[in-house]
Order: sequence, then C-alpha cells, then structure tokens
Amino acid sequence: MKKAILFIAILMPLNLFADQWKILGTRPMGMGGAFVAIAQGPLAQYWNPAGLAQKSTGNVSGFEIPVGAGLEMTGGIMKNASEIGDLSNELDAIKASQDGSGKVDAQSISAFVKTLSLLEDMNKPGKGALLETAAGVDFKFSKISISVNNYTNVGLNPYIDTKNIGIQVDNTSSSLGNNIPSNTTDPGSAYAPAITNLTQAIDNIGGITNIQKLLCGLDSSGNLNSCLPSGMTNSTAFATAIVNEAITAGVTPEKITEASQDALKYSSEAKPIVDALASQTSYKENQSSLNLKAGSFTEVSFGYGRYFNKWLSGLAVGANLKAVNGIIANQTFKFMEDDDTKNATDDIFDNTKSSWKPAMDIGFLWEVNDKYPKIPMRPRVGLVIRNINSPKFDGPNDTSYKLDRQARLGLAISPFNFWHFAMDMDITKNKTAVEGYDSRQFAFGTEINIINRKAFNIPLRAGISKNLAESSSKTAYSLGTGINLLFMHFDVSAQMSSDKTEIDGTKYPNKLMLSASFGLLF
Repeated sequence: MKKAILFIAILMPLNLFADQWKILGTRPMGMGGAFVAIAQGPLAQYWNPAGLAQKSTGNVSGFEIPVGAGLEMTGGIMKNASEIGDLSNELDAIKASQDGSGKVDAQSISAFVKTLSLLEDMNKPGKGALLETAAGVDFKFSKISISVNNYTNVGLNPYIDTKNIGIQVDNTSSSLGNNIPSNTTDPGSAYAPAITNLTQAIDNIGGITNIQKLLCGLDSSGNLNSCLPSGMTNSTAFATAIVNEAITAGVTPEKITEASQDALKYSSEAKPIVDALASQTSYKENQSSLNLKAGSFTEVSFGYGRYFNKWLSGLAVGANLKAVNGIIANQTFKFMEDDDTKNATDDIFDNTKSSWKPAMDIGFLWEVNDKYPKIPMRPRVGLVIRNINSPKFDGPNDTSYKLDRQARLGLAISPFNFWHFAMDMDITKNKTAVEGYDSRQFAFGTEINIINRKAFNIPLRAGISKNLAESSSKTAYSLGTGINLLFMHFDVSAQMSSDKTEIDGTKYPNKLMLSASFGLLF
C-alpha cells in the first residue's frame, strides 16, 4: 500500500492547466460524464486503463465506435449578443434622429450607453465559443486494448476594437441642429429621479462636452461644431431635454425612470468607448478580429491492465502507451483587412502544422469489497492521469501547443447488479481553446438496465455536470438510452445546459452535446 501511495505521489506534481476533459462515448455522456470508477469495455482504455483488468462481468470485450460533438457558448457571450440585438430598435431611433427624422430622447440615449457597455463587456476573458468532437474505434480483448481516437477542439475568440470606431473626422455636414431636443422646462417631481440618474450618467461618460462632440462633431479644422440649443450648457439641461422629449413621445414615467437607471448602470463601462467616439478616431484603423484556435489530436493507443493485490487487495493498475498526432491551427481574421468573412473558417486549415509525439496514461481502480467485503453496494474508487509526459506539439508561426496532464477522480456504487451510480471530478484545472475560459468538471450520474441480459437489454441513463472553474457556469443535464440485442449495442445520449438565451423569441441552450455509438460487446 505504501508503495502505491508513493508511486501516485511521484506522478501528482501536476500542472494545473490542461485541455478540457473530453467525454468519449454514449454511456459516459448519458451519466453526466462520470465513468472513471466504472470503466468497462473498450472505452475503459480512455476513461481508466485500470478497468481493463476487471474480473467477471466487468471484463467486457469487443469493439465500440463512439462519435460525439458539442458546442458551448462561453462567458455569457450569447446573452451579450442577444441583448445587443434587442437594443437595435433603440439604436435605430438614434440613427433616425441623425438622419433628420426624429429627436434624441431618454430611451434612445439609455440604449446607446447600454450597448456600448455590452460591446466592451464582450472583450472580457472567457467569452467565445467552443466546438469539440470526440470519435474513434476501440478494441478490447481480455486485459488488452487497442484504439484509434480523435479529439478535436476549436475555440472562437472575438475581439471588438472599441477605440477606433469614429465614422468620420469632418462632421460639418452631420450636425443635428433642430433634431436635438431643446425643452429644458422642469417636467415635475414624477420625473426627478430620471433626470438625476441621467445627469449622473452623462457626467460619467464625459459630460456635456462629449455629448456635443457626439451630436455636433468636429469641423474640418478639428474644432467643435456648435449645434446644441441655446442655454444647454450642462448635463442637467440635456437630461431634462431628453426626458421632455420622451414625455412628448408618450413614454410613461415608469419607463423613463427604468431607462435612466440602465443609462446610469452602464455609463462608467461605456465611457472609454464614448471617449473614442468623441475623439473621432477613424474606423478604418479598427482592429476588431476573430481568432480561431484549433487542435486535433489522433491517439493510437495500446493499453493493458492487471491487479496488484500485493500492494492492496482489489487494486488494479493500467496504462496506455500512445503515439499522438497533433494538428495545430491558429488563424486570426481581421474584419477591416480581409474582404470576405468566409476566410475566417475557410483559411484556418491553410495555416496548420502537424507532428507526432509519444504519450502515456496511467489509471488506478480499487474494488473496495476485495479488502472490506462487508461494505454494501460494491464501492469502487478510480483515478486516471492522462498525458503524464505533457507532450508538446509544433504549431504554425513558431508557436507550440502543450498537451498538459489531466487527472480525474471517480467513485461508483451499485445498489444492485442492474443499477449503478457514478461520480467524477477533475483534479486539474484545465484550459480550453477559448482564452480565459477554464474547465474543472464535476459529474454525477446513474444507469438502470431494464432487462440486464447480455443478449438483450435496454439501459436508461441520466446525469448532471457542472464546471467548477467558472462561477458563471450552470448545471448541465444528460440523458441516454439504447438497445443491446444479441451483443450488438446501439446507444445515444445528449447533454444540455440549464441556462438558455432567448433570440427572436426562441430559447437556445448555451451548451449542447450529442453522442451516438455502435458496438459488439461480449
């Protein structure tokens, strides 16, 4: 036992960052991604090679072909995009004012400030999209396994340049003139909170000076145009005027107050963008871009597991020796420089580099009842460490991609031989292809086999999972089923996040994963 603990301790100075753990196979996905302490059949090689040594009914041989894919919108980026879309009507009102068909009021100014804040928020770390696939062919014969599996991840990292966004330097012809509201009469106490909020919001974004720059522009000499009504010399006067304009448009006091609260809430975050707009820096210098990072890893693996009862009764140890082909891609599409947005995806695989590296996994699985037979429900404890040597792959443009170690702990119990519970948790905090978005998954699931015969069975699976590394991450739910007929296995499973974003009246999950598999197991 001491030798086993010492051996694990030597391996555990783990780098705290690695790729996100991939869910390979329908059975694990249906159980929320918990499989380290169950690890049966050909998929045991990936989840825990110690499972290759399992005795009796646990030692399932045959082959399995799993295929899975998933898409995750990270950091609330889909919500940001949806909110910006919802504000488009209000922004159209501002444009209409600038075109001479209406006047700026409290609601349009509020929407303008909030949208600028949301644009700035989209540059925060962890916001992007993550596309992942996992598929392969896995063979197992007794305690030996051979497999070819591919794991691909693509990260979309957007960047919005909120500094170089001025439309033109010479705004002589774009002065709004009569389109700027001029009624600064006190509308009464019902609107006092709104005027106070808007005054503070205007001060936060640079005061009446920035308002004048935005609405009046600069002349050809770079001097500030004069288009504000007479007497509108401070933030309070402008706030009062846009409130009166909203009243004229029939907006209720409650709606005006709500709009003013939004303007105040987002004004501080919007100020850097307002400053950029007011400075009239040209949009032609805009550096907004979409970076696509991709890594596709094909593992050719040989695995073996056996029991080490001299160390600890019921302890199985397994290992994989792997040859890994890594194809690394990195492409940045700059919107103002590239003339076709399709280049962002079409060209990503024109800038790749491929290399082969060796790697090794090790796993441990303890059948607790072999040591303590009186403990009920057949408890098992599993630990797997992938990519012990952290292979480094060459990337394009003299970059590199390190496939760091991953460690995952699992527990499992079986109240009956047809009913199983499993729980997994990442020990390592893992990177993803989205910059600033980390992953440390907790998973819990169950499986009930309705018939529970090798010749015929209908399994039902359910589970939950949560990314503990991100406080904004919500719980995801999994379901899976299949049919096992004459040793042939057809299975499907899906995982979907509990948080959804409404776009044009339809709600979409922020994370969705699907998996299907076929196998011949006996």
